[in-house]
Amino acid sequence: MLRPLLLSALGTLVLAAGSEAAPRQVGDPELLEQLAPWMESAMVSTRNFGAWPDTPWELRLHPDDASFEATTAAPTARAAAWIGDTLHLRPWEKLRRRDLGPLLRHESAHRRLLDQNLTRWREEALCLWAEGHPRPPDPLPPDPAPAIQARLDLALAAGTTASQAWAYAWLRAWLAGSPLPQLPPVSATTSDPWEAVPSEAPVTVVWPPERLPRTLEVNGEELRWQAGAHYTFHGTIRFSPPAPVSALEGNCRLEGVSAGWRLSWTTTSETWIAAATEGELGAEAPFEAKRALAGVLKAWLGGPRHPDGTLCPLTHCAVVRGMPTAQAFEAVRTAPPWPIPPERARFTGSHGGAPMSPREVWGGPDDSVALPGPPIPEDPWNTWTRQVNPAQVKALKSSVRPGLKPGQRGIRLGASGPYAVESLRLEAGRRFGWTLWPSNACEATLLPDGSLHLLGHGWGHNVGLSLASAIHRARSGEKAEAILADTYPGGALDH
Repeated sequence: MLRPLLLSALGTLVLAAGSEAAPRQVGDPELLEQLAPWMESAMVSTRNFGAWPDTPWELRLHPDDASFEATTAAPTARAAAWIGDTLHLRPWEKLRRRDLGPLLRHESAHRRLLDQNLTRWREEALCLWAEGHPRPPDPLPPDPAPAIQARLDLALAAGTTASQAWAYAWLRAWLAGSPLPQLPPVSATTSDPWEAVPSEAPVTVVWPPERLPRTLEVNGEELRWQAGAHYTFHGTIRFSPPAPVSALEGNCRLEGVSAGWRLSWTTTSETWIAAATEGELGAEAPFEAKRALAGVLKAWLGGPRHPDGTLCPLTHCAVVRGMPTAQAFEAVRTAPPWPIPPERARFTGSHGGAPMSPREVWGGPDDSVALPGPPIPEDPWNTWTRQVNPAQVKALKSSVRPGLKPGQRGIRLGASGPYAVESLRLEAGRRFGWTLWPSNACEATLLPDGSLHLLGHGWGHNVGLSLASAIHRARSGEKAEAILADTYPGGALDH
């Protein structure tokens, strides 16, 4: 149930908490009134952690666990989560058994720290402190080593339940000046994305329901979606249009989940690299371009995957369209063993002559950047312009959280922001199609009518190997080694 403003008991929250904007509320009104004093107290007691952002926000009390977990993807131990400007809470029957004071103070502190451009681990530490203290610690303990900071950030962002438990225990001990928990050992069989996964391990690629039609033709048999249905295929599996993949070999499992069909394909790492190489470049791409991308994917496969250890057929892993040709397998076997860490092994559709560093796109310490090259005559993404209409701009502002990480490129949308360009680009792609905001290398001008004019270069995030450049240079006779040397120049190989 949606109500325009908090009423009755929650109405006093706004008066007591000062100038904080009243949220919209979703949920049972009577239960929300029982929640009101707790939320009011949390907002008041965290004032010293920062100003409450002057943007609309929503308080959503979910009717059941399934609704909360489907919306937030939170583990069973978590009772609250911010998604954009909405604070999602588990059902009241679960909340009332928790220590609501610390829980809501923690989440209120997250909101107050929103515009302070903190790293993930530091923000989380301050929120943990806010659970029992009305003011931030002064001073904070000395910063942990960069390697520990990186592991904390990865665990908090996408770790398993066990790795996140370690991160929270570590931060609490760090704040209290207590002995610090040891780092969890790296396991060769782990599916935790913060720990290395051997590239020789089997690979499982999962097509989520939104990528598959509800009626699939597999090996000539029409399969209509049914909840709970499941099929297992071995050997050669052929799919008819409009499936996003033509044929696979190995082991496939098709499951009827609530949102539609879910397809899983388990294969060897060599087969996945070959299929992903041709899926991204096309079967007709020159051999040296395939060798270059295969070298990048070999390195990337030794790093993070999805939290469950799988890959996906989307661009942030690599597109798989079907089984690779013999040339693609040869490209994998002869790919240069390029000495780059997995987190550096990235590729993009096109630089458009404007490669960017990971620091500019995602924030953080890595400021390495590929050597800029001359424009490629046949590349349609050398220069592009777009107009984002006022309604689209408004939708992006309402769904993208403002704030930048260290070094990250951002833009302001009127008086609000700055917003990370990468976050705006991804949200625009999900909502309005991926051609609306093609790349991160762009200049943005907010026009008087509220629309946004974009002038940019490239396709994708603009980091790492440019596929358009690799194809062009390979057609000109260059080897994969030369292409990769310009993508990861100088001291980048020593990191």
